[in-house]
Amino acid sequence: MKKGKKIKKSHVLVVGSGPSLRKYWDKINKFIKTNDLVIFGCNNIMDFLSPDYHFWGSSKRWRKFADKINPKTVLVTSKHFNQKVIRKKWKGEYKTFNNVERVWRIGSDKKDSPQNKRCQVNYINGKMFGCVRDIATWAIFYAYIKGAFKITVIGNDGYTLYSKSDLESKKYSQHCYGRGLTDGFIYEYCRKKDWDKYKTLRLLHEFGKKKYGFGFEIITPTIYDKFYNYRVLNIKKDIDWQKWEEPSSKEYKSLYIDSRKNNCIVSKY
Repeated sequence: MKKGKKIKKSHVLVVGSGPSLRKYWDKINKFIKTNDLVIFGCNNIMDFLSPDYHFWGSSKRWRKFADKINPKTVLVTSKHFNQKVIRKKWKGEYKTFNNVERVWRIGSDKKDSPQNKRCQVNYINGKMFGCVRDIATWAIFYAYIKGAFKITVIGNDGYTLYSKSDLESKKYSQHCYGRGLTDGFIYEYCRKKDWDKYKTLRLLHEFGKKKYGFGFEIITPTIYDKFYNYRVLNIKKDIDWQKWEEPSSKEYKSLYIDSRKNNCIVSKY
């Protein structure tokens, strides 16, 4: 069985597939080479590096990109990921994590909400609880429970770091590959996804500080600016980045209702 590099007491670098990975690769690569890291890669990042642990959360992207995975990496998925789908592409050993996925509801981030408790991030009896819908956040969570002493994140830009017009015109991309709305959803729904994820990241950050004594930081451009430390790579504000603004209650309610409708777009990713 593949054991992989030791995570406990290590500095873990979680690598998401945001567009900053391509735009700032020279600075990122220098950071990787000058630090002793255990690298967690998420989904399709193989054009840039071969991670020590490779996390997959999308069966669609798995089917499209799995053939490019380095066979020496350690594969990591949720135990809920279809095992038959994995075995069609991967014959080696792999690890799974036991997660209980919640879904954000209107007002569930408020202290007096009856659903607030369901949205809290926690680790109980070997299970990871949280309103987590993306693999990068699960990877950060996994680094905590496996005993990392420091967690740095790159490529976790958010789906709306760039404006709707810049994405629809394909001037920029939501990922380090392709152009435009590569996530496969309309821009308005991506705003909801970003806000839901931001709330969860805040809870995960608080959980990490309380239980493990430290919070993670993101060192590449991100709309989740509460966690952004631009000083590490010296990447300051770009005129094309969107300033994050929390959706109003009215807008969020509209996005929540729209999320029940068919809001996918045609995307080969």
